[in-house]
Amino acid sequence: MSYAMIINSALLFAVTVLLAYLIAGSVSFKRIIYSGLDRLGKEYRERRLQREVRRYSRTLSVKMSLAEKVELFLIDKSNIRRYLPFMNFYSLCLLSFLIFALTFNLVYRILFFIPSTTVVCFLFSLTPVFLLDLMGRYNSENIRRKLAEFISVLNRWCAVKEDIFYAFEKSLESGIGEPLNTFIRDMVIQVNRGIDPLDALNMLQMKVDNPQFKDFIINIKQNIKHRGNIRVLLTNLENQFYKIEEEYNRRRISTYRDRLLLYFVMFAVLLAGYYFLKLNDRVEKFYLGTVQGKSLLTLFSLLYAGGFYLTFRITKFNH
Repeated sequence: MSYAMIINSALLFAVTVLLAYLIAGSVSFKRIIYSGLDRLGKEYRERRLQREVRRYSRTLSVKMSLAEKVELFLIDKSNIRRYLPFMNFYSLCLLSFLIFALTFNLVYRILFFIPSTTVVCFLFSLTPVFLLDLMGRYNSENIRRKLAEFISVLNRWCAVKEDIFYAFEKSLESGIGEPLNTFIRDMVIQVNRGIDPLDALNMLQMKVDNPQFKDFIINIKQNIKHRGNIRVLLTNLENQFYKIEEEYNRRRISTYRDRLLLYFVMFAVLLAGYYFLKLNDRVEKFYLGTVQGKSLLTLFSLLYAGGFYLTFRITKFNH
């Protein structure tokens, strides 16, 4: 009897394994996981946009808080939520704090002075902010390059129905690419949720933060207010922005590359400073072993942090 039970158990186990293998072959668990995550991301985005409808309808008429500014000008502008749907002001602060905590002990072993260590680690903790800023600049230039093509798509849909918001919604089916696809989709959802179309356009303009795109939005808003001929406007804008893009290409202008180069040089200064500090024993003993040297090192760190702040505040470059 015991042998029969063992044989039956082995057969049941083999059949179970075989069925599991066949099911796994016919069903893609990877696809299920990704579809679940995608559905979860969409649900979160819907809830977030509903909150934005309530929040920004108030915010656009009053001064924004720090959290709202970070959400709009860093997180939304970078389109980081396409990759990390749950990124917000508080998760960004948590990430910065973790970087600060992880680098503090390492930097303190080099400098042996808490004030200068705090300043340097604070700069390291802002790495996610600088990365989001670079992503936002990249998105801005990417949209500028595609702006004339995007206006052409809008013009074609306006030929079907002379309604700019209908054209915005239909442009999502035309493969306009990221991040413009996300920004336009969010704007369409906001309008459908009841936010004033002009406020939705203002929010779209702030997310992109590009002079050419700003001109485009201003023209669209004026056309909505005064009920102008949208097709004539789009045709003129398309021709104008094609010429502007040709000039950008001719002069090889890129604010994103300028910003990237600035951040690279400023981070390289830290490595150069560490190298020169360790190069000479007398210099190392002065800056790390005396009160005067440590005070000067803290002052230099504060000046360096001030330079980073001024670099971050630069919004445009003159060519």
